[in-house]
Amino acid sequence: MNQKETDSSTTDLDKPLLTAFLHELNISRRKLSLYPPEHPQITASVSNTLEILQELFHSDSVITLGISPDALYFEQHWLDKEDSTNQQFANFFSTLGIASISFRTGLKGSELIRFSQLLRSDRDTIESFGGFDKLLEQQQVEHISVVLIDYDAFQANQNFSGQEPVDGSELWKSFIHGLHDGILDFGDLEDPLNLSTVADIFNQRLIGTQDEREQSSQSIGLFIENSLHKKGDQSQTDNDKKLISLLEQLSPEAQQEFLSSAFHTLDRHRDDAPHILQKIPSHLLQNTIAGKNRQDLNLSSRLFGLINNLANTPTQIFNRNISTKSAPLSEDMVRARLDVLFSEERQDLYMPDSYQAALFNILGDNVIGSIPDDEKEKLKYQIENQEIEQNCAAIIFEMLHEQFDPAQEESVQQNLLDLSRYFLDTGDFISLREIHDNWSKYLFSGKSSASIFNEKVLSNHVQPTFMSEVLDGIDLWGEEKHQEISSYIIAVGEPYSELVIDYLGLAPKWSERQLWMEILEGIGGDAQQMIVHALGDERWYLVRNLLIVLGKDLAPNSIKVIHKLAEHPHPKVRVEVMRNLFSCNPATANRQLLKELQSEDPEARLSATQIADLSRDPMVLSVLHKNLANAPNSDADLELKHQTIRTLTRIGNKDSLPILRRILQKQGLLVSRRIKQLHVEILQNLALFPGASAEKLLKELTNGKHKQLANSAIKQRQEFSGRGR
Repeated sequence: MNQKETDSSTTDLDKPLLTAFLHELNISRRKLSLYPPEHPQITASVSNTLEILQELFHSDSVITLGISPDALYFEQHWLDKEDSTNQQFANFFSTLGIASISFRTGLKGSELIRFSQLLRSDRDTIESFGGFDKLLEQQQVEHISVVLIDYDAFQANQNFSGQEPVDGSELWKSFIHGLHDGILDFGDLEDPLNLSTVADIFNQRLIGTQDEREQSSQSIGLFIENSLHKKGDQSQTDNDKKLISLLEQLSPEAQQEFLSSAFHTLDRHRDDAPHILQKIPSHLLQNTIAGKNRQDLNLSSRLFGLINNLANTPTQIFNRNISTKSAPLSEDMVRARLDVLFSEERQDLYMPDSYQAALFNILGDNVIGSIPDDEKEKLKYQIENQEIEQNCAAIIFEMLHEQFDPAQEESVQQNLLDLSRYFLDTGDFISLREIHDNWSKYLFSGKSSASIFNEKVLSNHVQPTFMSEVLDGIDLWGEEKHQEISSYIIAVGEPYSELVIDYLGLAPKWSERQLWMEILEGIGGDAQQMIVHALGDERWYLVRNLLIVLGKDLAPNSIKVIHKLAEHPHPKVRVEVMRNLFSCNPATANRQLLKELQSEDPEARLSATQIADLSRDPMVLSVLHKNLANAPNSDADLELKHQTIRTLTRIGNKDSLPILRRILQKQGLLVSRRIKQLHVEILQNLALFPGASAEKLLKELTNGKHKQLANSAIKQRQEFSGRGR
């Protein structure tokens, strides 16, 4: 018992050391991607790693870590699963197919470097050289060993608990039937062997024959389809837990095939896709899309962007309603970020030595130089909490105030290209616009050695695929990002005009059409040529909307084209033509308006009535009065009279009031439904009709059958009057 207590105590004491060791190992592995092996940064990092490892060897001559896809196992205990370093370490080595890793006393720095270099290879490369064991032997790494995941060990008939062998074929049939009903059925839920059996069969079938792959893919698709209709109930919550357990037990190849089949189904249900995807652990999403683009996965840009975003946003599946703020980075982590960001090969490109030294000293007790305390705290907060990509972009923007030689400028352009791709994938359109604006200013400042015709950054921002992904972001990121995306598109300007017009023509809802119209309006004169060209489109609603945009900033060269649309077959297009002409050629617009107001087409009369207040021609007023001469004989005629009353109210001519009074005072034993509706429309508009004469008419009506509505209209007029004061 005492021995056990000693072992447990030793293990507890070793945990902080082990965490520090993993942290340093991660840093040294990453630095090897930036520096050559003999670089001082590598030497220092490897030395720190071995120093911590020597402390661990005091407890045991061999340090062995078990590895699962998202956690580490040490001395019969799971290490902190919430620690990001542990998660990254586990995910990285699990992806390489490594089940455990051991470090033994006598490990040398040169071995650690060679081992870290091997980790830069992907799994296929490792297997092509005979596996990790063979590579370690070839590289003379004697004090590190690995155990690879052996998927052959998971057999359908294996017996771990002394029970009868599991009938894998029968369990698989039951499981497939359950999938088709939208449930995960593993037989006895208390028996983990059933889950392992199904996982093992999936591991074989998802990468097996063509028939096996197709059957599995179809079943997964049906399961996802049915799951979309079972939101929120307890059975679905149980399904979610089982699904994650199953995914965790699949091989990396099977995981990718499983999730790829699920993605293709979700691409047909994009509005419901977040409901399913948010349940899948982010590291599994990362493994599936790692090194692939949306063309490789055959997915829409909208779904691929959503998956990419969730893959880089760790989620708590069953505690999603609990909002927590991540703790600030430790000082060691901040220093590590600075080490990478301001590496020696790059510091001349990024900033002067004095500024770099000041940044490092900010993290200490004393500040060298004259940085005020508030600026010190602000900068420290930014380094601790902002993404390194945003910090990197900010530094480059500062650099753009200076002039570069061609090699430096090429390096800066490449960094901005990489950052542009990153910000687009993560939905950071504010930073994306900052890249475009800052590089544009630099390019046109006269400092650049690159001309507008051979630079890379702006040309990348107007590549068709890049622009399409930006526009798809309207649906992908939702309303909260609309303003940021619109601002970026307007900043880029004219290259987006044609695409935005295409999206406007396809938008099913008025709110969406308004957004695209506002973007075209924001682009302004640069978009007018494209708009004028698109006025020949057969879709009347697109032409009408484009005329609305043109009318916001009407250019002289557009007027001639607008004139040609005066005879367009659709009345709503002709109305927008007249609206535009009233601002530049009112005589022509007025003649067209009178023609439309007296047309035999009811829709043409109604549309023209809506804009008749733009005219001050007495003949127009006379036609409007004639519209009210007779009682409404149909619902369409009633709608015309309603619109006429609204237009007369906007015109505000007191000669209209006697006509309105006459309609209200008509007596009869039976008043039709349409007449009652017309009376209500008149009284509601008298509350808005300008002038004292309208108020006088309302006071007269308070003594008659319209007393209640008249009093309400008077009260409304008084409220409007009070607001005006």
